[in-house]
Amino acid sequence: MALHKCPKCELNYIRDGEDFCEVCKRELKRAQARGRHTEEESEEDEIIMCTECGEAPAVRGSELCAACLREQKRQVELENATEISDVFPEVDEELEDEEIVSEEE
Repeated sequence: MALHKCPKCELNYIRDGEDFCEVCKRELKRAQARGRHTEEESEEDEIIMCTECGEAPAVRGSELCAACLREQKRQVELENATEISDVFPEVDEELEDEEIVSEEE
C-alpha cells in the first residue's frame, strides 16, 4: 500500500492503482459535465431553416416556420371540411339555406 503523488495536481497523495486523487476526479467529472452541456447548447442554438419555404427559421421542435405551420393547419381544416361535406351533403344545404335567409333579413 504505497502512496505516491497525484499525476495531475502533484499535491495530493494517492494509493497504488488509483489514477487521480479525489479532488482531481471531481474536477474531471465537472469538466466532462460542462463539456456535454456546451455540446447540447450548441445543437439547440443551431438555426434550422423552414423545409417548406426555406426563407424563415423553423419553429423549435418542427421543420416548418410559423407561417408555413399556419398554412398547413388551414389546409388540414379545409380538407376536413370538404370530407364532412362529402359525407353529409344535407348539412351543406342547410347552411346555404340559413345564409340565404340571413341575407334576406
